Amino acid sequence: MRALVSRRQAVTCSGAGLVAHAGLAHKVVGTALYPYGPAVFGGPIGWHAVGLSGVAAGILMATGALGLLRVPVVRLATLVSILGWIIPVGDALRHGGFHFFASTLGAGAVVADAGR
Repeated sequence: MRALVSRRQAVTCSGAGLVAHAGLAHKVVGTALYPYGPAVFGGPIGWHAVGLSGVAAGILMATGALGLLRVPVVRLATLVSILGWIIPVGDALRHGGFHFFASTLGAGAVVADAGR
């Protein structure tokens, strides 16, 4: 038997996937791309907590969009989006760089929010 999902659920899940991907990229290649990153987050514990939180937020948004768990998807996506846009602006002002993965995080959260 095949379960059908609506277009809105598919859009929300794709945005949630981008959020989880940004968290995973943060964990895997973050320190290579941003060697000053752990110091910004107060050390390695804060650094890894942010990456794992991104993965968890993406998974929670996807499960909420599919109706597997009761998750406030719009509130979570809005919070992640705000954080996802603050980080690149802060990075640009402080280090003169462009934080691509944080921008992806913000964009994914906007898509998840819009799809819901």
